[in-house]
Parts: sequence; C-alpha cells; structure tokens
Amino acid sequence: MRRKIIILLILGILLTIGIIGINHRKVTVCLDAGHGGKDVGAIAENGKRQEKEDNLKLVLKVKEYLEKQGIKVILTRKEDTYVSLNKRCQIANFRRADIFVSMHRNSAKNGNGVEIWRSQEEGEVSEKLAKDILENLEKVGIQNNRGVKEGTSEDANIDYFVNRNTKMPSCLVELGFITNEKDNQLFDEKLGQYAEAIAKGILQNLEKKKK
Repeated sequence: MRRKIIILLILGILLTIGIIGINHRKVTVCLDAGHGGKDVGAIAENGKRQEKEDNLKLVLKVKEYLEKQGIKVILTRKEDTYVSLNKRCQIANFRRADIFVSMHRNSAKNGNGVEIWRSQEEGEVSEKLAKDILENLEKVGIQNNRGVKEGTSEDANIDYFVNRNTKMPSCLVELGFITNEKDNQLFDEKLGQYAEAIAKGILQNLEKKKK
C-alpha cells in the first residue's frame, strides 16, 4: 500500500510539472530569411541589389519587435549563409515553432506590390495569419495589395516548399518587387515600419489562437 501511495505521489508530481511546462511554454515564432549565401535570389535591374540581403535585413528587424513583446524567435539563418529549404523546415519543426513566416522580395517585369502565399494544409489559420500581416503592411503604405494567395505562381494546387513542409501555420511574404524602383524605395524608407507591421500581424494571429 505504501509503495502504491509513493508511486501515485510521484506520478502526480510529474503530471503537475508537465502541465506547468505546457502552460508556461514560451510562444515561438520561426522567421525565415529567404535565400542566402550562393543562392542570391532575385536581383534588381541594375544588378547591385540582391534579394538575400533585403530578406535578412527585414527578418532581423521583425525579430527585434517580436522579442520586445516577449516572443521567442528562432531564425533559419542569421547571416549570409546558404541553408537548404529542407533544413529551414527541419529547424522550425524540431524547435516546435507556433508560427513560421518566410520573407522574400518578388521579381517580374512591370510587377509591383505585396502578396502573401499561405499554407493550404493549415487552412483558415494560415489564411488569417497572412491577412493579418497584409492588412498591417497596407496601413504602412504599399504600392499595390496583390492579396493572399495559395499554391505557387506556377501551380495553385501545390504550396511553396516551406509552406508545404512546416508543421505549423505558415506563410511566405513577398514584400514588393526588387525589380521595381518604387517598391525598393518604399522598402528602404519604411523598413522599420514594415517589420513592425509584420510583427503586429503575427501577434494578432497569436492572440486569436488563444481565444
């Protein structure tokens, strides 16, 4: 009898510790700076501006704002290094991130504005995340709201790799066209505001998930 009581007490303590650990687990956001290292991404028409650099600048700023709000932030890359798409997803999944947001710049002749690609697998949750971010970016000021989209620019039925292979609500932000002079001007002038807007969108989504 005494042995059973001791075992029950130990189980009770372990269960309590587990519950406390779950309730107090810090919310984690994984930020992904697209491209990097040998993979430069899109390039401006003058050849002097590379997407990988803009993406990292933006991610580091978003990280600052989120951490000020007590959010734990993990990055898929912190500097100009090459990280495979598979590794990026592994980082987010292994660290059990609650949200994954990948930052990019778009590229196309005569294209301009902001669009966000969401995970179809996570459905409504990812759609709300993308909309929250896009609405906050629009308040700051963008050339054109290109909307929330599904799939990829080539195939609407298949999500981008990072959206498809992360196990949490995710989206891919295309913050203006690196091939558009006005979009680049806005990116440079409003970098801090854009970063704050993205952070606010993420925070709004986290608040909705609590309700």
